[in-house]
Amino acid sequence: MREYIILVAMASIISAIVDILSPENWRKYIRIVTGFLILAVLISPVAKFKNIEIFNSQESFQASEIPTRDLVAAELQKRVERDIEERILVEFKREATAIAELDIDSEHRIRGVKRIRLSLKKAPDGLRERLLEVYGCENIEFGTDENY
Repeated sequence: MREYIILVAMASIISAIVDILSPENWRKYIRIVTGFLILAVLISPVAKFKNIEIFNSQESFQASEIPTRDLVAAELQKRVERDIEERILVEFKREATAIAELDIDSEHRIRGVKRIRLSLKKAPDGLRERLLEVYGCENIEFGTDENY
């Protein structure tokens, strides 16, 4: 309840400050927007009771357990794997499943692809050379679906 009162008070104070600082010809628009803001703050307990989320909870503003750099590295890894699979399908007409390991230095910079593991029925000629050319990775392992 205390947080709710503080939130209403802060929204009112911010609305008043914005109203005072806004130019005269914008005031009616500013008042409409700040009015909706105050209205949303006032009805937020009802919306919370009905499981409707108007504002993100405070947890979303706190630091995530997973650092952003790790999320970026994981997303890049997925994209590299998807790119490898699509490249093999388009260039070699073979379906494959790729697992890529990124080379990340001590300062958390992504330097490239460290290792590629491919799962496919039969590796076509020239695949290793093409992956080396595109990704600069010499550590390429081939296997079947049972191996991975």
